[in-house]
Amino acid sequence: MLLQRLVGYAEDNVTTPPFHREREFVWRLDLSTEGRPAQLTSIRQPDGKRRGQRVQAPAATRTVGVAPQLGADDLQYVFGWGDETTKSERVAACHEQFVALISRWADSAPGDESAQRLRRFYEDCEHHQIQRPEGSTAKEGVLIAVNGELVIGRPSLVRFWTEEVARRKGGKNSGFGTCLVCGRAGALVDSMPSTVAKRLVPGAGNDVALVSVNESVFGYGLTTGLAHTPICFTCGNAVGTGLTHLLSSPHAMKLAGQDSVMTWWVLGEVEDDIFRTGPLEADPDQVNRLLKRLWSGDLKRAAERAASWAAGDRFCSVTLGGNASRIMVRDWIDMPLPVVAHTIARWYDHMRVVTHRQDEPVAFGLWNLVLATGRWEPNRDGSGGRYVEIGSQKGRRRDHVQRDLLARALRGVPLPPSVLHHVVHRIASDGRIDAPRAALLRLALCDPREEEPRVSPGLDENNHDTAYLYGRVFAHLESIQYKAHGYELNTTFGDRFLTGAIGNPTSAVLAGRKLATSWLSKIRRDPTKRGAERRLRETLDDLVHKIDSSSPITGYLPVQRQAQFVLGYHHQRAEDARQRREYEGRRPDGDEPDARDDA
Repeated sequence: MLLQRLVGYAEDNVTTPPFHREREFVWRLDLSTEGRPAQLTSIRQPDGKRRGQRVQAPAATRTVGVAPQLGADDLQYVFGWGDETTKSERVAACHEQFVALISRWADSAPGDESAQRLRRFYEDCEHHQIQRPEGSTAKEGVLIAVNGELVIGRPSLVRFWTEEVARRKGGKNSGFGTCLVCGRAGALVDSMPSTVAKRLVPGAGNDVALVSVNESVFGYGLTTGLAHTPICFTCGNAVGTGLTHLLSSPHAMKLAGQDSVMTWWVLGEVEDDIFRTGPLEADPDQVNRLLKRLWSGDLKRAAERAASWAAGDRFCSVTLGGNASRIMVRDWIDMPLPVVAHTIARWYDHMRVVTHRQDEPVAFGLWNLVLATGRWEPNRDGSGGRYVEIGSQKGRRRDHVQRDLLARALRGVPLPPSVLHHVVHRIASDGRIDAPRAALLRLALCDPREEEPRVSPGLDENNHDTAYLYGRVFAHLESIQYKAHGYELNTTFGDRFLTGAIGNPTSAVLAGRKLATSWLSKIRRDPTKRGAERRLRETLDDLVHKIDSSSPITGYLPVQRQAQFVLGYHHQRAEDARQRREYEGRRPDGDEPDARDDA
C-alpha cells in the first residue's frame, strides 16, 4: 500500500522527467561547436558555504558498482580525477564507462549536435587539456553544456537515458510480468531505478532506495533482485520521485540529531488549517479552532462529529531513517482523516498546561517539545539560560524522541516509558522545570486510549497522590522564601533540595517546613505584607494537612510518581503566580521570574 500511495502522489504532483532527480553540482564544463576552447568553471553559490547549484539531472540507483549518469556526473566519471578516498583502478573504470555511455548516446542521435560535440571532446582528448581545479574532490558534480545549453535538457538524451535505465535495471531476474503496484503487465525492474538523496534521510550514508535486494541474504530464497517483488519501470521511478518530492516539501518534519524524518500528505479535499496545527511550531489560534471543532465532551461523540465532515478523506504519512544505502520505514500511516484529526485534537488536549505567566493552559509545537528534552544551560550570571540547540551532542537528547512524539500525536499510542524516564532525569540533572517539560510529563502520564485524561492541565485540588501534594508543598515553600527575601537570592530552597526531592521529597519538605517558620515571621514583620503572610501560611497549612492525611512515602519514588511530584510543583507555582497577579495587580509580563521560570 505504501508503494501505491507514493506512486499515486507522484502521478498527481511530480512533473520531473523519467529517471531524473535533483542533484548538486559545483562545476560546469562548457563546450562550443564554433572553435572556442573547452572551459571548466565553478558554479558554487556566492554565500561562502561552498554549496553548488541543485539541478534536475539524470539519475539511476548506484551503490557499490560503477554506473555513470548521462550528461552530468562526478569529476571521477567526467574527467577521471580521483582523490585520496578513491582507488585509481575504479576511477579509471568510472571514466571509461562514462565516455562509452556518451558514445552510445551519440550513436543513437546522429542529428543531435550536442551529442556529437561531446563525443568529439573525448575522442580528440580535449579533456586532458583541462586543468584540474585546486582542492577539488572526486565526487563533486559537473554539468556539461554545449553552446550555452545544458545537454541534460536535450530530448534525445532524455529518450536514450530512459532506454539505458531500462536496460540496466531490467536485469536477468525480472523480465516481463504483472506489477504489484499498478496491477498492469509490463517490463519489470531488477532493482529500483531511482534513489532518494542521502541529505533527505537521516542516517543514510549514500543515496538510498526504498526497496533493495542487492545481496542474497536479503532476498526470498537467497536470491538477489526484485524477482519476488515485481515492480514495473514506471512505478519504480514514481516511487523514488514521489518520495523525493515529499521529503523536499514543507510537509517534511526533520530535526537535527534525530534518527528519522516524517512526511505526510492527504487524499481528498482538505481544509488547509487542519494540519497547520501539526508543524514544528504550534499556532495557538489554530490549535484552539481544531479543539473547538472536534472536542465535544466524550470520545464517542467527538469521533462521530469528526467523521461527519471528512468521512471520505485519508491521511498518509511515512517516517523514514537511513542505513547505508537503504531506507528503513520506521512508521507508515494510512488512516481516515477524521480519525487522525481527532487524535491530534486529543494530543493537544493532553499536552496543554498552565504556565507561570498565563492563566489559560497552552500547547506547544513539536520543536519546543524536542528542544525541552535536551540539557539546560544556565547563564553564568544566574539570569535565566537556554536549552542546548537541537542536533548538538551536548544536548544529550534521545535520537528517537521526535518519532515517539509523532506516533503519540498521529497514532494515539502512549509514549514509551523511555521518554518519561529521560525527561524526569533531565529535570533532576538541570533543576529546570518549565511548561514544555510539564507538557511532556502530562503527555506521558495521560493514556490516549482512556476517555478522560488522568492529569489535569492546571492545579488539581482533587489529586490526593502524595507525590503530587509534596510537589505542591515544595513549590509553595519556594514562594514563601521569595516573598520573604525577594528574587535576588544566591541560593534558593529549590537550588538546594529540588534534585533530591524528585526521588524522595520527604526530608526536603520537612526541612522546608522548619525554614518556613522564619520566612513567614519575616514577612509578618512588614505591615504591607501581613495579608500575603496570612494567605501563604493558610495555603501551607492546608497542603500539609492533606499530606498528613494521605499515604506516606517510603523509599525511592517510581518514575511515574516522580513525574507527579514535578507536575504538582509546576501547577502550584503557576497557581501562586496567578494569585500574586490577582492580589498585587501585576501584569503577566511584570512578574519577577526565578531561576526556573517558564520561558
